[in-house]
Amino acid sequence: MMKPTNKKGRGALGLLLVLGLLAPALGQAQPSFASTMQFWKDPEFINKFMASYGVKSEVEPKINAEEKELFDELIPQIQADPTQAVVMLIEAITPESSAALDFTLANLYVQANDYPKAVAQYREAIRKFPDFQRAHMNLGVVLIQLNQHVEAQKELVRTLELGGEDGNIYGLIGYCHLIGEKYLSAEAAYRKATLFSPDKLDWKLGIAQCQLQQQKYGECVTLFGELIQAKPDNADYWLHQANAYLGLAEATKAATNYEVVRRMGKADAKVLNQLADIYINEGTYDLAFAAYRDAAAADEGREVAPPIRAADILISVGEFDRGNSLLAQIRSIHKNQFNEADWLKILQLEARVQLANGEEAKAIKTLEQIVDKDPLDGESLLLLADYYGRNDNVEKAGLFYQRAEQLDDFEVRAKITHAQFLVHRSQYEKAVPLLKSAQAKRPRDSVQRYLDQVVKLARLAKR
Repeated sequence: MMKPTNKKGRGALGLLLVLGLLAPALGQAQPSFASTMQFWKDPEFINKFMASYGVKSEVEPKINAEEKELFDELIPQIQADPTQAVVMLIEAITPESSAALDFTLANLYVQANDYPKAVAQYREAIRKFPDFQRAHMNLGVVLIQLNQHVEAQKELVRTLELGGEDGNIYGLIGYCHLIGEKYLSAEAAYRKATLFSPDKLDWKLGIAQCQLQQQKYGECVTLFGELIQAKPDNADYWLHQANAYLGLAEATKAATNYEVVRRMGKADAKVLNQLADIYINEGTYDLAFAAYRDAAAADEGREVAPPIRAADILISVGEFDRGNSLLAQIRSIHKNQFNEADWLKILQLEARVQLANGEEAKAIKTLEQIVDKDPLDGESLLLLADYYGRNDNVEKAGLFYQRAEQLDDFEVRAKITHAQFLVHRSQYEKAVPLLKSAQAKRPRDSVQRYLDQVVKLARLAKR
């Protein structure tokens, strides 16, 4: 490799490598954390990637006098017309030419976002000069862009073996392990990266993600606390810390984080639904309803399943008016355009509200229409069974219970409620086999205690 000739200690080839990598366009390979792996935007990493710190003769290929002249011609050409510079290099490269030419051509392909060609040219440079440190490093970075993380990691490790120890390299290796779900190795690499750049948030974020995946929730909460202090307006940090709080069963603290994100105006439908679920579990139904309502309005994808689920939850906990209000909102947002399954579910929920409000005739008519169209709607079958049971129509109630018992998802529940119906009518012997069957399929202590009591009542009834 030629010696530096300018005052800054950078030779013609070194300058060419800088010019050839001014726009690597590395912002597309993203892991699951929205802001992770953005380090290629910071000057330190770009400078390292562009090799602005000079070259190492033991890990750089040499160039001859003729190739030096070519590089001198290429420098202004790269600035004026990089495409023509590519043509000049292609014409100059031979099996015997320096690996520096292949490396430079690969850099130009990176600048043009032509990553597959860049990979091929980096590999050719490495074939000619196996210890070409920067070729291994750049190849690793470009392979990440192409989502070839296993191969990328091998190239980055080779960079380390050639003396290229650097925080960014360790960070990239950590990222490759993270994508490969090797969380312990990823965390170790990220921690090594922080030794070089202790204040770099990207590496802390990587460590936090590894901790989250390893269920190290306490450590994760602490680390995200540091990240939040550094960037309190970053919604992702608040959300991931909320996930860690949920892992620690500290739902109230998670809700506080979700509310912060909500006040930032960055809470999407998924966040709002999660927040509402927490409020449901805490029994604060007014707050839950408001969050469910906002989630339905905020859902840009206009998915119908989440708000229907929300209405179902509200109705199930006895919030009939609020559940009905949410159903009206769903109808309005979707302009009553639903597939049949969703439409029947909405009708079923409305019928449950009608039953609660004493509009039984209207509700039963709707429910019977539902089961005519969908005989496998176990919820509607059980609602009909309950209604007819309460109105002393034993034959119809039994029929609907039996139909529900044939459905795998409703078998246990249907048999238990059918048994309760029979016990209420003092038909203990008929109730026992239903309870035994339900208990055999899904054992529960509460059901066993109830079964034991019914067995005793059946014995007493025989005396």
